[in-house]
Amino acid sequence: MTLRRVGRIATDLAAGALVLSAIASLAGVPARFARSPAGETATGRDVAQFLAQPVVPTPVVPVAPCERPTLIGQVTAPTAIVKASPSPRARVIGSFPRINRERAPQVFDLLGWVRDGGGDLWYRALLPMRPNGTTGYVSAGAIRIVHTSYRIVVDRERLRLTLWDGCRQMFRFRIGLGKESTPTPNGRYYLIALLKPPFAGSIYGTYAYGLSAYSDVLTHWKDGGVIGLHGTNDPSSIGNRESHGCIRLYNRDIEKLVPLLPLGTPVVIR
Repeated sequence: MTLRRVGRIATDLAAGALVLSAIASLAGVPARFARSPAGETATGRDVAQFLAQPVVPTPVVPVAPCERPTLIGQVTAPTAIVKASPSPRARVIGSFPRINRERAPQVFDLLGWVRDGGGDLWYRALLPMRPNGTTGYVSAGAIRIVHTSYRIVVDRERLRLTLWDGCRQMFRFRIGLGKESTPTPNGRYYLIALLKPPFAGSIYGTYAYGLSAYSDVLTHWKDGGVIGLHGTNDPSSIGNRESHGCIRLYNRDIEKLVPLLPLGTPVVIR
């Protein structure tokens, strides 16, 4: 998996939360790199199996340990226009350029498919926007399909993160989560960026992933309070609820994830 694209990390040090797009708060200081949407290119069989599945009305938070691979749509058009229904004439929900605000390739997790009256293929995509769980339809011509068998499951009650590779449990880590006033939101999300803080001892530790999730409480922050999955410079916070909604890991643990996970890896918080 190659590392591409220079990413930038943005901070609100007073609040201590991950607000990835607030780039000006670090005066544009670049991180060393961000990860490209790795994963493997989907084979014809993968896509055929996926297309055989009907569109479901809402995202489902999985609880079973085994799941089929997640299909990821990487935007290849200059801009992907997402519609409220699978039709060129449908209302526009949002537009997403090929490179997102964190300077990482724009990706969507794909939840289903449908053909319009003219036979054109549309994918139902989970979108990185408010409100959490928003979905829309993107034309097959605007994206390239890749897939990953990895997924992250976050257990809020046990303060535990588990990485699955298909049916195989790879890692289980102790984590820190949001405090009572700024809880970590539950639901199904995915990784949208990987950033490396430009200085040692960052409150985000050695690496920080941005998620497609937003805080349910911190709506007044720039871009609504993006939730992150990151390391920490405060190991005592692991096993506790002290963050503004972000998921904290020991640095040694997040460093095990970085070589493995592509953008688009699903993150289920329950």
